[in-house]
Amino acid sequence: MLEEHYAIEKQVLEKIKPSRKEYELVWKIYEKIRNTLSNTLEKHGIKADISLQGSIAKDTWLSGERDLDIFVLLPPSLSKEDIKTNILQILIEAAKNLGKYQLRYAEHPYVRVFLNSVEADLVPALKVNDPSMAHTAVDRTPFHTKYVIENLPEDGRDEVRLLKKFLKGIGVYGAEIKVRGFSGYLTELLIIKYRSFRELLKKASQWKPPVYINVGYSRDEFRKIINVLKRKYPDSIIYVPDPVDPFRNVAASVSMKSLAVFSIAARCYLNKPSIVFFLPREIDKRLSFEQLIKLSNLKETCIFFLIIPILNDLPPDTLWGELQRIADRLRKLLILYDFNVIDYSIWSDEQKIAIIGFELGDCVLDKYKVYKGPLFYAFERALRFIQVHYTRSIKGPWINDDGELIAFSERRIKSIEQIIVSRVKDYMVAPDFRNVKPIVTTLNTLSLLWREYRGFRAWLSRFIAKKSPWMESCIA
Repeated sequence: MLEEHYAIEKQVLEKIKPSRKEYELVWKIYEKIRNTLSNTLEKHGIKADISLQGSIAKDTWLSGERDLDIFVLLPPSLSKEDIKTNILQILIEAAKNLGKYQLRYAEHPYVRVFLNSVEADLVPALKVNDPSMAHTAVDRTPFHTKYVIENLPEDGRDEVRLLKKFLKGIGVYGAEIKVRGFSGYLTELLIIKYRSFRELLKKASQWKPPVYINVGYSRDEFRKIINVLKRKYPDSIIYVPDPVDPFRNVAASVSMKSLAVFSIAARCYLNKPSIVFFLPREIDKRLSFEQLIKLSNLKETCIFFLIIPILNDLPPDTLWGELQRIADRLRKLLILYDFNVIDYSIWSDEQKIAIIGFELGDCVLDKYKVYKGPLFYAFERALRFIQVHYTRSIKGPWINDDGELIAFSERRIKSIEQIIVSRVKDYMVAPDFRNVKPIVTTLNTLSLLWREYRGFRAWLSRFIAKKSPWMESCIA
């Protein structure tokens, strides 16, 4: 079995390790951008350190993912307002001299430049002497880069690459709200802790939340830090104190779902290794739209979609957070009206359109419902129940043997369409979508989107099929 694991991991590394040409390309682009930035900053009399951060600086990047994180480290005396106005304009000026660019937003704005198949983020940050003095997350990044470079052994870089590709393959890589999974920095810390990809999988396969992982602290320090983190991050299900900033939980973004997927996938890979964990077959390549409709089993379940236009230019985390809020509010509303919610999922191109898909047991409920009221001694509530149901009930209200009030009435809302139309203000609650009216549609009408968006095909296939290719390895 060990030989089988080794053979698969060797094969994966051959595909995901950057080539010499890729290294030469990214460093050439970096030098060009650094020189342009340096000249532009000097022209405006701004003193700053320009440095490469992120996975390329740490040499844990994957082939084809040529994303440069170039930080412009500024004096800590500058305010956020200085960065948002003066400094940002200088970065935009430098970007214009380089080629195509976009203005992007995180905690504060940054500039993305596109050069020869390389994407480079020009990130303004404050140069602080200690991570505890960081004003934003980006101010802490140089300390992360330094820590990883100093503590990750040479052979650990490929172990990180394997872990990143594994997490991507099972769909839980990335700390952003869209994924709520494992960040790049977290993967590096996990390999520093456990030394190898496979050793980490052995530990992860036995995880039971809450999970506590100590990277770089003594036992007594770790215990004290965890007590603080549990108060600061009460909803976390995995705690990894940042070795450069102890009262920050590096794993705060990891959801229960992402932890569960990783733990089960780890167990299955150890028992039955397969390259599909790293390079999953795309379901949409094997299914046509017509085959997907057959697979959906529309006669047995109810599947519908909300098509929501994106009217504002929103940062990805803001967009996905608001879409998640809409989907969760609608889910709760459907459950309130007795619909059986089997599953829901969200897709967006992050520019023009978002789609929320729901699968229910039925699209239409029974005409009548038994309404269960309060116990007789909840006097005020009992009277209100009688007042509501006495005139509108088909039968009752009556009091059962347990002393509860019961009524048999016709439902006011019986179909999905009634909820979507009549209660739109109750679920379209996200700030940027309050005045947007979604379009309700069915699977049969999505063929145009299927042809237009490859990402939509992959999402729709996963939503309908609900089978991950790697799960085949869980079958002994």
